[in-house]
Amino acid sequence: MQPSLGSTITGSQLVAQTLKHHGITTVFGIIGIPVIEVGQACIDIGIRFVAFRNEQSAAYAACAYGYLTGRPGVLLVVGGPGVVHAMAGIFHAQTNAWPLLVLAGSSESFQQGMGAFQELDQVSYVKPHAKFSARPPTLAQIPYTIEKALRTCFYGKPGATYVDLPADYIQGSVAVNEIVQMSAIQPPLRMIAGQDEIGRAVDLLVSAKRPLLVIGKGAQYSRAEDAVHKFVRTLPIPFLPTPMGKGLLPDTHPLCISAARSAALARADVVLVVGARLNWILHYGRSPKWAENVKFIRIEIEPEAVDDNVKAEVGLVGDVKAVMEQLRDELTRRGFRDDRAGQIQDSQDSDIKLVNADHTAWYQSLLAKCHANSQNMIQKSVIYPQIPSLKPFNPPKPLQYHQAFALIKQYIPHDHIFIGEGANTLDIARSMFDVFQPRSRLDPGTQATMGVGMGLAIAAGVLAQQEVELGQRKIRRKVVAVVGDSAFGFSAMEVETAVRNRLGMLIIVMNNGGVYKGLTAAEYAKISMTSLPPTALLPEVKYEQLATLCGGHGVLARTPDELVAGVKSGLERQEAGEVTIVNLLMEPGGHKKLEFGWLASTKKEKSKL
Repeated sequence: MQPSLGSTITGSQLVAQTLKHHGITTVFGIIGIPVIEVGQACIDIGIRFVAFRNEQSAAYAACAYGYLTGRPGVLLVVGGPGVVHAMAGIFHAQTNAWPLLVLAGSSESFQQGMGAFQELDQVSYVKPHAKFSARPPTLAQIPYTIEKALRTCFYGKPGATYVDLPADYIQGSVAVNEIVQMSAIQPPLRMIAGQDEIGRAVDLLVSAKRPLLVIGKGAQYSRAEDAVHKFVRTLPIPFLPTPMGKGLLPDTHPLCISAARSAALARADVVLVVGARLNWILHYGRSPKWAENVKFIRIEIEPEAVDDNVKAEVGLVGDVKAVMEQLRDELTRRGFRDDRAGQIQDSQDSDIKLVNADHTAWYQSLLAKCHANSQNMIQKSVIYPQIPSLKPFNPPKPLQYHQAFALIKQYIPHDHIFIGEGANTLDIARSMFDVFQPRSRLDPGTQATMGVGMGLAIAAGVLAQQEVELGQRKIRRKVVAVVGDSAFGFSAMEVETAVRNRLGMLIIVMNNGGVYKGLTAAEYAKISMTSLPPTALLPEVKYEQLATLCGGHGVLARTPDELVAGVKSGLERQEAGEVTIVNLLMEPGGHKKLEFGWLASTKKEKSKL
């Protein structure tokens, strides 16, 4: 750490210098007493401070930034209610295994228990939900505590950490020669699995009749794309990404069988689970969604997680990238070659041959299911045009999800970053929007947390902006958020944050006037306020005007042409850092039955204990 020019340094300066010493370039948050000095000290030393309107959104942005960059995201908030609000992001980071360091001010250390301003025992409050939570014993030990928190949040299984900063620490001073200096944190070591387990895993995969590869967001965080690419070139087997596993291998890859998800789960006999948990998203690894006797090979960073929900046939404990390289090396040692890559990429689906007849037959059966399901999706996406010979024209019917998404996806470039949030919006968008590059899709994650949309979009916007500034890309990547109107309402005021920071993005609000489903304006007007269904929101809210009020661009769309024009305009305006909201007034769906595919029933099993 660079020493102060004087003989003493303030606590706020010490915090900022410590963060910079460890390579932190961006801090998200909201300042106030007593952390305003910390925020300013960060800016003075060259750290970017992205100021939000709500701690929840700031926390979601910080942990998403950690996931996208592979380095700790940092959040700065006030104490008391600021920490309570930030707890949503702490919980989100911990359950999604994203690296997050939270710094918060607190009441003076000598006023504990006296009813001080915004007093809360924040260390104890956060501790059950984080990997590490502490207050530096003294002002001079701030660098020591922050270093440990940074190291802890992204070593091993990533998660959230917390450091408490009392007001008297922030505003006090300490002699430079008393400071406990720490070396800059280094990237964590990549742990490898035991070679015996690698051999057993390859035995299972090669001998399987219906093998399947499942890719989760842990593989994304591990930067395992090259290793997974080489693996499927050496042993081509069908793969299925989880929602945020999409893009590690392109959704258009010939071996991707997302459109046959249910069939793949129901019939696979050996499954290699890479960076994913067998939780509700994967139906706990149990029947009836999975075959009764399916065998799982699981790559886990934590030994204790290998047998969660179902016992693994083989547990591979280590870093996803490193373990996938081990598996590929073992295949190569046994004589498997990667010369099928070109054959698979260039062949028609019906011509593709895998390593043996069983694998090929399995793959072809899944392809047939993919094609059938894709045809069904195409039928739902058709927009029936008005017939010019019939006059006067009838107003077109409101668009439905599949129809709108089919239009939108035609104009989004392949290198975009996609944010999905909502209920129906999220569930349908998952199967319709292709992702082509790693770490390019963000959604509510393991906890299906509503309200994350704008925080995730801002994190993506900051990253896209920095990639250009650092010369990593010549053209700014497009940030596209497709969100339900209910979900957007949780964090809509963060549009001002995006505009203020010139984070070009396109936000498409799927406005059906409700939570899951809404009512038409006519239906809404006929119902008394006390009898409105709990799903109802005000119909046809003018969300696009929020962009205009904040200095962005707003588009109200009812028709296919208006939607397309808004999408194209919003994408073009991103180059100048402009924020666009396209407010699509769509079919309310008030009379449709609520369905949520992820929570399909799972039969109860008798305890095996």
